[in-house]
Amino acid sequence: MKITSPIYSKLLFLLFLSQSLFAQELSLIKGAVVDSLPINDSISESFAMYLPRNYSADKNWPIVFVFDNEGRGINVARLFSIAAEDQGYLLVASNNVSKEDSLITNLEIASRLVEKISLNFPIDANRVYTAGLKEGALVASALPVVYPKIKGVLVVEYVWLNKDFLNKANKKRTIVGFAGYKSDSYNNFNESFNLYKILDYDPLIYNYEDEHKWPSVRLISHGLGSFTLQAMLDGNQPKDAEMINSLFESELETAQSWRRQLNFYKAYELLELMRDKYKYFDKKSEIRDLQREIRRESIYKEQRSQYNSAKIKEQNLRYQYPLLLEEDLAANNFENIGWWVQQVKEIDSLKNSKIVAEAEVGYRLEDYLQTYIKERFKDLKMTKAGIDSLILISILRTVFDKENPAGYFSIISLSAQDGDYYTAMLYLEDLLKTGYKNLEQLYDIPGTLDLKLSPEFNELLKKYLGESKYYNIPIEN
Repeated sequence: MKITSPIYSKLLFLLFLSQSLFAQELSLIKGAVVDSLPINDSISESFAMYLPRNYSADKNWPIVFVFDNEGRGINVARLFSIAAEDQGYLLVASNNVSKEDSLITNLEIASRLVEKISLNFPIDANRVYTAGLKEGALVASALPVVYPKIKGVLVVEYVWLNKDFLNKANKKRTIVGFAGYKSDSYNNFNESFNLYKILDYDPLIYNYEDEHKWPSVRLISHGLGSFTLQAMLDGNQPKDAEMINSLFESELETAQSWRRQLNFYKAYELLELMRDKYKYFDKKSEIRDLQREIRRESIYKEQRSQYNSAKIKEQNLRYQYPLLLEEDLAANNFENIGWWVQQVKEIDSLKNSKIVAEAEVGYRLEDYLQTYIKERFKDLKMTKAGIDSLILISILRTVFDKENPAGYFSIISLSAQDGDYYTAMLYLEDLLKTGYKNLEQLYDIPGTLDLKLSPEFNELLKKYLGESKYYNIPIEN
């Protein structure tokens, strides 16, 4: 039913007026990141925004919606702002997407943000893009299901994939991935992005140094440059020779800087990506000549051999580890914990290797085991596995990730509930030895009422933290 009452019409007019004023006021603040802008008055959701210095409402603008996994809108808006200024993008970053929320919840938050901006700013419907880190990357890569016209996705560490959706989606959508050399996403991305290739997409994967973080400003600019170049190819942006050369020279300088640092293998890897990226812009010969120079370097040949050898070792271990872990979990094999401790020592040895390829494999294997055992722990809890299985997997969590208190908390809680106070106290002390200092959290571990009221528990806390809640017992040297 269509409502045509005078009151309703007036409300619509006031809504339109408030939206117009919002856009006009914000347009006065160009060339700077503005934070804590509200979605609306009824919900406590906000965002950060960046408008280029030459912004005006007289034309439609390309836009990038950015989703950080911890809702750090202003930080990521600043990170993307240089590239947005240089390449002419509006930039919007959510403050509310969270790694603690489900993908559905985060998608609802993201959708409200997209609707807000679409109503208030002149957006080029053919140039809407998304970007995200980890859980934010899941949002960025899933949002095209809700908004099929999204032309490009930039994902860091994680990616959401659905074969049925990708089969029906626009194959010209630009997919850019960033995977840390020291993160297991380095492997996961190559495996996941194979699906894009099978389905006739043409994805690009950049590798970078900082695991579980956003890439550098320079690399982000390279990523957005992929959107800019594709828009020119699609006819959604006029071809700009100056812009093309600027993007190319910037990326070439990244490869050259790695070459100067004697990272010949990584420089060659980037040039290989650039050959695909700039294949329609008459840059192939320049890239090919530089690759030819690198191939002549003896250091490159040595590094290529090291990376190939390290890759084989990593593939073998990533195949063996889950098989062996599942065997131990199925049999509640506590006797094999020592073998896993030895594996961690060998991984630490790899991490400390002077050969970069081996060191990176060590970090990736560590990340792989920590992620795998964390997810299996969630699975076992959901299926209400027996206490022995839960204690074993909790112990393995402390083996694979010594500094993470989650595994220790789980063992202390489970052991206390099982009446095994010796094991609970043993792992409490191991946790305190890592430097853990949150007194309140230690008294809040579920299932430990009798334990935390005991003199032994409080004495141990006072020994390491200098205080306890109960039994003010003097500690002798």
